[in-house]
Amino acid sequence: MEATPAHSKPEHAIPRIPVMEAVIDILESEGVKAVFGIPGAGILPFYSALQHSKTIKHYLVRHEEGGTHAADGYARASGEVGVVVGTSGPAGTNMVTGLYAAKVDSVPLVAITGQNVRAQLGKEAFQAVEIAEIVQPVTKKSYCVKETAQIPQVFREAFRIAREGRPGPVLIDLPLDVQRAEVAYDPALDAPLEIVKLGPNMEAVRQAVEMVLEAERPVLLMGGGVIGSGACEDFVKLAEYLSVPVVTTLMAKGGIRPDHPLYAGQVGVFVSTRLGNQVFLGADLVLGVGCRFSDRHTGDLGIYTKGRKFIHVDIEPTQIGRIIPFDLGIVSDAKLALQAMLQVAREKTPRRDPSARVREIPELRRRLSRRMDFDDVPIKPQRVFKEINEFFDEE
Repeated sequence: MEATPAHSKPEHAIPRIPVMEAVIDILESEGVKAVFGIPGAGILPFYSALQHSKTIKHYLVRHEEGGTHAADGYARASGEVGVVVGTSGPAGTNMVTGLYAAKVDSVPLVAITGQNVRAQLGKEAFQAVEIAEIVQPVTKKSYCVKETAQIPQVFREAFRIAREGRPGPVLIDLPLDVQRAEVAYDPALDAPLEIVKLGPNMEAVRQAVEMVLEAERPVLLMGGGVIGSGACEDFVKLAEYLSVPVVTTLMAKGGIRPDHPLYAGQVGVFVSTRLGNQVFLGADLVLGVGCRFSDRHTGDLGIYTKGRKFIHVDIEPTQIGRIIPFDLGIVSDAKLALQAMLQVAREKTPRRDPSARVREIPELRRRLSRRMDFDDVPIKPQRVFKEINEFFDEE
């Protein structure tokens, strides 16, 4: 038997490639189509690899904060993870405001920053800002990756964390010498990590449906988490089956057609939607799904909670009971919870007819709508929106 030559490679050896090429392969495999950012010396290896991508388009921004907001807006509109890129130092610190906005609004986002070489970290070197530590309060997780071999796994985990549970932002900081190295990587052996969606406790679901059926004046409160989980249709189906009015938080605007007969409007101190506030304040039970009860929505908590029970459904356990007391809390993905509630509702009751309170919503919506037909000069913004709405179709 002949010995294998010392210089020969194993038959299935994984090729070594520039690590930033592996990162671009990962971004493509995670479905990234758009990247917002500004090149700089500390992130040039990433940009060198990005220029060869056939599927990712780069959008040059004027400021990293604007880039982070652009990635945030892209994620909201597309349902995909937004990606923003910047160089070392001020690029990362400029992103902080946008990262905070993405965190509180539950927007999946991955921020990538360059960093000085590892040997300069902790020495107050040029633009060697400890950005991974700075952004900890405004991200779901942050990394400063000091070992090149860890980069592919960190990127896979970052996308999983950004999407899973309550979505939010993740930051990855990459020292320049780590970016320049090679890594053993084969895209055929790599894939996105599994996203686990938590389903509801069915006993809690049954109790929630019973509470809605027993209430005299229930209302369904749609939060941004309903849109984020792709559950708007499920939410409306439940509302229609039980004939319960729907109100929305600021984050859920657009989750139900504005002319739907069950839609009463937004609730909050900043929206001036008289019907939404009126229907909410007249309710004796609120079923809130995917909402965080922010102060711009609730206003005075004493007034907001007085005389009504609350059922709170949210994917994030720490959100339940954080702002308002609840009578029933359900930790679950919004879509899975709503589907389970509709199933239980069908078991417990035939499709319910709308009450007199519900039937009058369309007329009240018309009567209590904002005035828009101003003839003032200079022209009022309400008139501008009136003309736009009448000129264009609904899309």
